[in-house]
Amino acid sequence: MDNELEERSSLESILDYAQTLWRWAWLLLIVAIAAGAVAFYLTNQKPRVYESSTRAVVNVVTGSNFYDAYSASFGAQRLAETYSQTMITPELLQSVSERLGFEVTGKITVTPVENSPIFTIVVTDNDPQKAADTANMLITIFAEKVMKDQSSRYSELKQGLEEEIARIDQNLTDINERLAILQIKEAELAEAEKRAAQMAAEGLEPIEVVRDPNDYVTRAQLELAQSQYQSTRSSLFYNLQQIKLTEVQSATTISQIDKAMANPEPIQPQPFKSAGLAAIVGLMVAAGIVFLIAFLQDEIRDPEEFARRWGVPVVGVITHYPSNQDKLITVAKPRMSVSEAFRSLRTNLQFSGIDTPLKSVLVTSPSPSEGKSSVVANLATVIAQSEKEVVLVDGDLRRPTLHKVFKLSNRIGLSDYFIREPEKMSGVVKKTKVNGLNIISSGSLPPNPSELLGSTKMHDVLGLLEKHFDMVLLDSPPLLAVTDALILAKSVDGVLLVVDPKKTKRGAIRQAIEQLQRLDARLLGVVLNNIKIKRSSYYYNRDYYYSKQYGKSNEDGTHEEPAVEEDKTR
Repeated sequence: MDNELEERSSLESILDYAQTLWRWAWLLLIVAIAAGAVAFYLTNQKPRVYESSTRAVVNVVTGSNFYDAYSASFGAQRLAETYSQTMITPELLQSVSERLGFEVTGKITVTPVENSPIFTIVVTDNDPQKAADTANMLITIFAEKVMKDQSSRYSELKQGLEEEIARIDQNLTDINERLAILQIKEAELAEAEKRAAQMAAEGLEPIEVVRDPNDYVTRAQLELAQSQYQSTRSSLFYNLQQIKLTEVQSATTISQIDKAMANPEPIQPQPFKSAGLAAIVGLMVAAGIVFLIAFLQDEIRDPEEFARRWGVPVVGVITHYPSNQDKLITVAKPRMSVSEAFRSLRTNLQFSGIDTPLKSVLVTSPSPSEGKSSVVANLATVIAQSEKEVVLVDGDLRRPTLHKVFKLSNRIGLSDYFIREPEKMSGVVKKTKVNGLNIISSGSLPPNPSELLGSTKMHDVLGLLEKHFDMVLLDSPPLLAVTDALILAKSVDGVLLVVDPKKTKRGAIRQAIEQLQRLDARLLGVVLNNIKIKRSSYYYNRDYYYSKQYGKSNEDGTHEEPAVEEDKTR
């Protein structure tokens, strides 16, 4: 059971929201169109922004085995992430500006591709060609910078080795020159010794050839130094070649995958997209305001809500008529639409009494000033006009009004009957100008109205009236103000609840209905009062019917009456 109630409550809420939106659909549509139009105009005034993008890949030289390839791939991914965060610097932008010949003013975004050595460069600018040229030049300049930075890491080592090799080469040159001198000196000494030997053979006195022993020592030292320098030079040269090889193997390059192209379509502003979003936001804001107003007002806006929420039918819809009109509008203006509404209420009341005859009906309302006295007076009038004997009892012993509606004296009334002998109603029941309609006014205001209305004598009064009249209608104080209406509800055949949707909150209506249901009172239905014609969902369009039978309908609820055909129900 709880689940059924919960599902019903949810459905009712959805229906309420849908009806509220439908009722204010025109306003929501106007707000959405206005918000979209303003957004379109403002967005369309902004300067155009174009976007161009390019992609680049980080290349790392790999070795021949698997581990070298894996390390290179992982290192390329890390480098791509690092480059994307450190690429854009003022020095780089200055270089790009100098190379392009114009200052780079666009927005530049560098984003790495996840788990990939690729990164993307996106440039936005007011000129599509400048955006494309900037993106392409960024790749070129940055690739050159990466190569230059890598070369600088090995340049100092290479330069030191090359300088050391050059110094050794100079030393070797000096040693070779000194050895050459010694070799020439050795050749001259050998020639001198040969000539001395020849002179001795000829019997001549030979030339004395003297060798310097230091030459042998010097030559040996020079040859030893030469050997050491050559060995050192070979080692240094090997190291230089290894550094160059390492530089080549560890080289990282930046390659452009696809060239940035000028895109003639701007990415900003997007007037239509902005207008659409603004329209949606405006619609949501307006809907929120509408729901807030609806929540704060807490009014019943749909007649079906009574049956859907509380199981109570709407048996009458009394339209609004000008306040300067006679309260007995069914007598003063029988051809007005409001008079027809009372006759429809009379018909619905008759159908309610098919299974269980209705002899007495209480008319009340949840709150004051909802027009229940006017409703019960006009309802009694149209019932009497259908050739019924009707008595209208003013059960409001606190603030009676029916005697004013019918312009009768209130000197003797219902309260005076309680101090009379039973069966004596003379002077209490007064005739009205409407044939078949009688009235019992409230009479003197007693100090204890609730006790009088709940007494046995009041029950006897109702029984007596039901014997002598076809219909007994009672007017009572509002349900939520005092207990008088609840007391009378237990003594009548049915209850009509008059509700002015513009004045009565949903909570008051619910409380009134629940109180009657707890008493097991027979709630015949709800009468909606003071409904604006053509301006409310309560109004049922009867213009065609009225225009044919009662004349053309006016905005104030009146009708242009035909010159002939009188009201035969009077």
